[in-house]
Amino acid sequence: MSVFFRSLILILSILLISGCSVVNVLKLRNANNNIEPIWSSTESQFKIPTDYVGEKVFIYGTVNGVDGFKFMVDTGASFTFLFDTPKVVALNLPEGYELNLGGWGDENDSLGYQTSMRTLKFGDLQVNNFQGAFLQVSNTPYFETADELIYDGVIGHDLLRHFVWTFDKKANQVSVSNKPHNVANGIKGLAFNTFMTKISVEGNIDFGNGHTVEHEFIIDTGSRHYFKLSSEYPKANQIKLPDAQVTAADFGLSGKAEHQRVTLPKISLGDVQIKSIKSNIINSDDEDDYWVIGNATLNQFITTIDYKTSKIYLESYKEQPFQSRYNLFGLEVRKLLSGNFIVRYVMPGLPAIDAGFQAGDIITQVNKVNANSISKDQWLSMSAIPGKYEICREYLGCKDIQSQHIKGYSN
Repeated sequence: MSVFFRSLILILSILLISGCSVVNVLKLRNANNNIEPIWSSTESQFKIPTDYVGEKVFIYGTVNGVDGFKFMVDTGASFTFLFDTPKVVALNLPEGYELNLGGWGDENDSLGYQTSMRTLKFGDLQVNNFQGAFLQVSNTPYFETADELIYDGVIGHDLLRHFVWTFDKKANQVSVSNKPHNVANGIKGLAFNTFMTKISVEGNIDFGNGHTVEHEFIIDTGSRHYFKLSSEYPKANQIKLPDAQVTAADFGLSGKAEHQRVTLPKISLGDVQIKSIKSNIINSDDEDDYWVIGNATLNQFITTIDYKTSKIYLESYKEQPFQSRYNLFGLEVRKLLSGNFIVRYVMPGLPAIDAGFQAGDIITQVNKVNANSISKDQWLSMSAIPGKYEICREYLGCKDIQSQHIKGYSN
């Protein structure tokens, strides 16, 4: 049975069980179908003010004439979200029908509601009377504290699908175009499919030992990871995963999800070969779940997603081969509004847990450098380099961590 028909059966089953909550989500997915964006630029492409935080990408826009709203760009999101930051709350947006919004995690969905914006604008791109979702995300399991809420919302498929988006992490730049991508450099495009607002490309995964599989991969700029795969697939197909594994966790609208991480030999997307890719093996009963290429992979290319022609282009940076970064500290952290880091999860068997670190700790310094001077990207790079680090916590003092490579996983 194809992925399409499996998904269709699942959707129909959920509708029968869940009633209005799912109907409302599907309603919002289609609420902006007749929106006609306004393009006031004299050029076919322009740059949008951009900020990369770790592996996630954010752009700045205007809502109802108020500037300075920060949105994450998320091709995995069905529609556009606004969060309960002070800037958003001050807009006093209308409250519409209820929405049960779920996602990553093993807990319950989060309650939100539909809302509308008179105008939503990014540079010379504008949409009027645009509908989205409002969520009190600071009160969901996605956050430990409201101080983690460092952005105002998420741009989803309902807006992205009208344009061509180019992401260049090295240049810290996102650009948008209303014309099909001009492939002057000869980079081959990968055709993508769109189903239920998700975009996916055909590719191959090499599990090692001669076991190569062709499959669809969802393209998700909202994921900070390299690759996600259902745990059921290797189990059902008797594929032995590498023995070198670590336990980790991620957080979404539905709370915490613990999982295993391994390094797989290779993924191929057309002519693009991605070797030694860190992979998250997610607990699931369906072997076709996940199969997600995240932004940690996409950011190692100049990535163009052309919704005009349904193609994605991956242009390699010169003299910068693909390389996975590994968390050798064992600390999963997020940035706070203060500039400090908050520990969300401590990975078993890695140095931080032996040093007494716990979820909820606030990290203020690393090697005598204040945390507010350390970007999330710099943190990720430090945590991937073996060595001795002095990490200081608010109220708890400083501890030394000696990190090292894990054979078969990070080297």
